[in-house]
This record gives sequence, structure tokens and C-alpha cells, in this order.
Amino acid sequence: MELVFDRVTKQYKNKIAVDRVSFSLKKGVYGLLGANGAGKTTLMRLMCGILKPDSGEIFYDNIKVEEESYRDILGYLPQEFGYYPEFTAMDFLMYLASLKGIPKKQAKKKAEKLLEMTELTHEAKKKIKTFSGGMKQRLGIAQSLLNNPKVLVMDEPTAGLDPKERVKFRNLISKLGNDRIVLLSTHIVSDVEHIADVILVMKEGRIIHRGSLDEIIKVMDGKVWECTVDDKTAENLMENYLPLNIRKEQKGTVLRLVCEERPVESAINIEATLEDLYLYYFSDTGQEDRTI
Repeated sequence: MELVFDRVTKQYKNKIAVDRVSFSLKKGVYGLLGANGAGKTTLMRLMCGILKPDSGEIFYDNIKVEEESYRDILGYLPQEFGYYPEFTAMDFLMYLASLKGIPKKQAKKKAEKLLEMTELTHEAKKKIKTFSGGMKQRLGIAQSLLNNPKVLVMDEPTAGLDPKERVKFRNLISKLGNDRIVLLSTHIVSDVEHIADVILVMKEGRIIHRGSLDEIIKVMDGKVWECTVDDKTAENLMENYLPLNIRKEQKGTVLRLVCEERPVESAINIEATLEDLYLYYFSDTGQEDRTI
């Protein structure tokens, strides 16, 4: 089980959305992390065969993604999936199963199982227009799994969900990665941090970093500092360094900063987080482009 991107490029007029990207994915959960406009959605649409690359190839176990047989092993949850509001959850799944060519008897059993897995059994006969955002997203996962895909692609699946729904969603995705390739695209750092086996950091159309959480944040070793200073010193530090977090306390302003050397004598070097790395790469500070 392996999905391979081989020197893939996609360009829209004057913008290169995906720039000579090469990587491979095997069984597990992959988090695709990047700011808006980094090229994540284009990459995922290429992976699903919705878009064709201008150059390069994408294939799964030697099957090219544009081949019809690839559709049989693909599940896709776009950022906003279409549905018929008057349909019930069960009707919706049965309708999509028929489009996928799944026999009715088999489709009914599969739909019931997926509704149970996504905790929607009691809502099976309710119209989708009555669902909360979290319920719709769980239904979206259910539809993406109807054909028991070997490759599951999800674009911003937790956007707009409340914290409780996001935890449910993350737990569900973790289980799905046991026997398939799952690619989860998001700019919500905590979702990636909690569930991804491997993290891909994408910036300006390129994968600039790849690895486990520990490997990813290792590049920030020795660069994250915390200090408590007066207001004037805090202003000077924020002008000269990248501030990651600021909070006011009675004893002064507590700053979390990124810099190569100790910013002030009282600063303490602290362990970096994935959010620190995200801000380091994607902050709009006007600093020079950072790549690895």
C-alpha cells in the first residue's frame, strides 16, 4: 500500500499552486499543515484525480489516479460536501451508494454500520437540514467510507466544529488510519498534533518539512524563549523578534519569542510546540521566507 507523488506541478495562470512535489504515503494518518493559499486543497484535488497535474505523476500501487479503478479505492471529504437537505441521513447514504454501484442489500448494511461508527444511528431517519455542523461532518465521513477506501482524503474536516465535536472527529480519524492511507488537510494545529503519525508542512506549493511530531518540532530546538519584562522592553522585543504568545501578569509582560540567541538576560529556553513552528513559518511579520 503506497501512494506516490512524483515531481508533480500544477499552475493557475501566474500562480504555481503545487511546485515539483515528490513524496510517498503508506498506511497511517498524515497531517497536511499550511496556511491558506499554501496549495493544500490543490494537492488534495490532484490526489483525488479531480485535477490533472501540468507535469509529474501520481499513482497508487502502480495505478494512476486518473484511472477508473482508482476511484474504487478512494474516499473523499471535501471542505464543503454537497448534500440534499430534505434527504434523511440513511437516504443520503443509500443514494450515494447507488452512485458508487454498491448493491442495495450490501449498501444498507454498510450504511447502518457507518451511521453507528459516526454516532448517527439515532439520527438515521432525520433530515440533514436539521443537523448541526458536527453531525453533517460525521455524515460526510460516513459517505466517504461507503466503498471501504484504501485512500481517504479529507480537506479541512474540523473547520467550524466546537471543541467537543472536534475531539470526537479526531478519535474517529485515528481509528481509520489503522488499515488505510488517510490524508488530513488543515490549518488547525491541534488537530494535526493529536492524530497525525506523520506531518507534512506545505508552504508556497512545496512540502518544506516532513516527519513525526518530534522530528518536526526538533528544528525549533534552542529557538523558543520565555521572559518576563516591563512594557517598554516588551515592545522593543516584539519589534525585533517573532512573538509567539503575550500575556499580562502583575509582575510584568510574559513573552514567548522565537530567536536564535537569548533575547534578554532573564530569558529561559523552553520546549517548542507544533504551534510555535507553525507561527515561525507562517507568521505575517515580513521577515524573510523560511525553508528547511
